[in-house]
Amino acid sequence: MSKIEKIPLSRLDDLLRSLNLPDNTTVTLTIEDNEATQRALRRHKALEAMKKLKGSGNGNLIVALLREREKDALL
Repeated sequence: MSKIEKIPLSRLDDLLRSLNLPDNTTVTLTIEDNEATQRALRRHKALEAMKKLKGSGNGNLIVALLREREKDALL
């Protein structure tokens, strides 16, 4: 297994394109800014929950999730 450490996001896309890896290649990312990571994970979870609820007839829960997402975005 190869390991690349401490590469800025601005260079990541170029690096991945230059490697010409097969489509089934997996990559593990470690993000050093823990606070930003936590906010992103909360937003992702909220969006996934809203996608599951869409069309379920439970509009109040979707509104509550949207409010929580807005609060997270303000942090």
